[in-house]
Amino acid sequence: MAEKISQSQREFVRIDDLLPLAWQSVEPEAYAKIAEYYENHRIFPPTQGGLNQSLKSLDIRDMLQDLQRTDPNLSHILGRLDQKLNLLLKLFHPQDNDLPMALTPVNLSGGGLAFWEQDPSLESGTIIQMRLALSEDALFVVECYARVIVVIPNDRDGMTRVAVKFDPVLPHDREQIIQHIFRRQNELLRTKKGRRS
Repeated sequence: MAEKISQSQREFVRIDDLLPLAWQSVEPEAYAKIAEYYENHRIFPPTQGGLNQSLKSLDIRDMLQDLQRTDPNLSHILGRLDQKLNLLLKLFHPQDNDLPMALTPVNLSGGGLAFWEQDPSLESGTIIQMRLALSEDALFVVECYARVIVVIPNDRDGMTRVAVKFDPVLPHDREQIIQHIFRRQNELLRTKKGRRS
């Protein structure tokens, strides 16, 4: 009988993917305030314009997770409706300064990711704010901070590889990333089995 995978092991499972991603550098002084706020409140500080913060305050993901145990179909339907409403709100509020996302090749884990980009002006130790959608339709977007671990120029097809460690990411968002990785691995296994048949 297979043993359950521990939480720390789950964070290291990786998958290559092509996902919408945006990032911007964060000044050390600003990051220190963000990190302190996160330590005290376990959420990120509100931002000017605040649509994202308003959406987070109305977040029903924990309730949907509880409902998943008793009525998985209803939970799935309500979850999709919640995602669509969030997307519509973001579309109709362009004054909020969301970073524009672009489809980007990534190697994703629960602890961080590597991405490839043309000449990013980053170096090891830099803190970046990230927006990562876990599907091309961008219905679920993870917003977090990450520390650049390594930058490798001309790593793949003239693109620079940037490896980052989430620092921090909300626990629910980390879990969504891990679940996305397992779903993608299952899809790849089914595709592989289908080719063999």
